[in-house]
Amino acid sequence: MFICALLSVTILKAQQTAINLDGNTVIPAYNLDISWNKTTMLIFPAAIQSGDVGDKSILAETVKDVKNILKVKAGKKDFEQSNLQVVTVDGKVYSFQVNYNENAPSLPIDMGKQPPYAPITFKGISLNSKELETYAAKVAGSIPFMKGKVYHKQGMEFRLDGIYIKNDVLFFQFHLLNETRIPYDAASLRFYVRDKKTVKRTASQDKEILPVYVHQSGAPEFGKGRVIVVAFPKFTIALKKRLTAELMEQDGDRNPTTWLDQKKLLKARSL
Repeated sequence: MFICALLSVTILKAQQTAINLDGNTVIPAYNLDISWNKTTMLIFPAAIQSGDVGDKSILAETVKDVKNILKVKAGKKDFEQSNLQVVTVDGKVYSFQVNYNENAPSLPIDMGKQPPYAPITFKGISLNSKELETYAAKVAGSIPFMKGKVYHKQGMEFRLDGIYIKNDVLFFQFHLLNETRIPYDAASLRFYVRDKKTVKRTASQDKEILPVYVHQSGAPEFGKGRVIVVAFPKFTIALKKRLTAELMEQDGDRNPTTWLDQKKLLKARSL
């Protein structure tokens, strides 16, 4: 009989990333079939930090001297559906919906290659989701080098600190600082290519462009503020146009904006 070795349950607040900046991200569950007479081995991309089984009918044990492999087996036959949660040292949470199956496969399962945990590829760009995450984190930790348009109103500061390019992907490094005592909750971040000069603004004059990845770190109210890194498929801007970034406040009217033109865009540095 296996010993359920993962006794300590650590609840981590993992940083989630989404285009909408509301923080509501649902981690999908992976369907896992196990049986009484077979052992299923789960291989994780990083070392296991902690875990929890929903029912004692699920037996789980780490492998001695191997920190990223978990052995799972049924403690009794025909148990009701339950769940398994595993947290790895890189802060990722793996959620499993566990079912009893007498004919469960016995081959090892590499979680780094299983949807939704496998890297996602995007049409039109060469970087996958894992590479976007890695390079965005690198940009977030980079020293600002660009002096662009700075929004400084209503106690809010919003500015562009840098532009970087890797292959066919542009990364924009933004900085947000709240100098008031009222917390700032961001709802969404939108981007438009607009004419520099117009007689009258209309929606048809704006071309919205959508990012493929958004990374956030820090809080607007503390320390150095929040760093927001946004990744786009590479593009350029006409001389008479500019890219405008609008950050919308949730249940509020503090909506800082900043912009850049072709001259600033062409100063992008290589990653």
